[in-house]
Amino acid sequence: MTIAKNGLYYAAVAASAIAGMSHLMLGPNNLGFNVNQGILFIVGGIAQVFWIIPMIRRWGIRWYAIGIGGTAVLMALFLITRVPGNPITGRAGGTNTISIAVEIFQAAFIGLTAAIIAHEIRRNKRPAEKTAAEAPTKKSRKRAPILAGIVVALVLVGLFVLPIAMPRPTGGPPGQAGAPPTEQSGQPASQAGTSTNLRCTLTPSLVEIEGTPQQTEGPYFVDGMPNRSDITSDTSDGSVEEGIPLTLTLNIYGVDDGACTPISGAQVDIWHANSQGVYSGVQDASTSGQNFLRGYELSDGDGTVQFTTIYPGWYEGRAIRIHVKVRSFEGSQETFKWTSQFYLPNSANEKVHTLTPYSDHGPVDMVNEEDGIYAGGSTDGLIQSNAGQHLMLSFTELVGGYHGTFNVVVDEV
Repeated sequence: MTIAKNGLYYAAVAASAIAGMSHLMLGPNNLGFNVNQGILFIVGGIAQVFWIIPMIRRWGIRWYAIGIGGTAVLMALFLITRVPGNPITGRAGGTNTISIAVEIFQAAFIGLTAAIIAHEIRRNKRPAEKTAAEAPTKKSRKRAPILAGIVVALVLVGLFVLPIAMPRPTGGPPGQAGAPPTEQSGQPASQAGTSTNLRCTLTPSLVEIEGTPQQTEGPYFVDGMPNRSDITSDTSDGSVEEGIPLTLTLNIYGVDDGACTPISGAQVDIWHANSQGVYSGVQDASTSGQNFLRGYELSDGDGTVQFTTIYPGWYEGRAIRIHVKVRSFEGSQETFKWTSQFYLPNSANEKVHTLTPYSDHGPVDMVNEEDGIYAGGSTDGLIQSNAGQHLMLSFTELVGGYHGTFNVVVDEV
């Protein structure tokens, strides 16, 4: 076999190994962001690194075809995870340099392996041309354990060594630059300046966000709520709201020379409707003086807060959402604030509202795309339309409940 023909096999090995190592490198970090996506990266990465063995050992056309099919499936899954509300990650992903490079190497593997199949088909038609050098030898068999050891070592390096050298944020969609913020009607200038137009890329960054856009506060923000992680109870009477459990993890980042820096000590308020679409603290709903499903926490040294709550119910004329406000204070003086809303996948909204007690309130009134605030621009000018797509929680279904995560990137003042 000529050097050129051998080169096809080794080029295919290199393409698959690089794509696999990239997936393995990103997999562990993605587990803290989206379990399904992290598992997909790890399983796909192991499969791609494993493919070193059948290519170098020349396992034959059937194995090469399996390699092409498996790689094509991984590329298809990548496209599926770009779709909003997809069943794998629950939100739309984007592209960056790493993701594009991985897809290029996967495509190269498919092309090179197809060329190898064509070469072997031609060779098999001329069996007399097969040389002794192409037949298995005792020496090559002795090298098999060494080759397997190399594959195992690459998998371990990809899973444990490389991720240590990477920034390791946990939580939801990474934030990066968008258009410069501008003041819009109804929004104070101080608030308009708190979104970021600087580059801030969280690793892994295979999920997109064009910045972390702000949205209207809504009429139901109530200040002075309890500092607590579990917001399911009402402190006025001790009652606890019934519903599907939801854990919400938010990571608050500022921008320092273009890099993401966790903000500690930020006050993060959240509030949302109960299973019947009712907010606490609202006079028109006869809930004045109540504070169920409201509260705040101060971000820790990693910029993280976590709330225990229930899945929100729908409120007439709006999509299901969770309100959020991030503020910093010097004494009693507010130094900055960032206000927005988080959205949940339509599929999960519909599923939850077939269950008790949500079913008592009836089917979901409006899907995300029908909501004017979701479909409109952000109040800070970062996003001109469909701002809600950039505010979808990274969502995981657990046994008996859900877990939502999100990275909030603000221009810390």
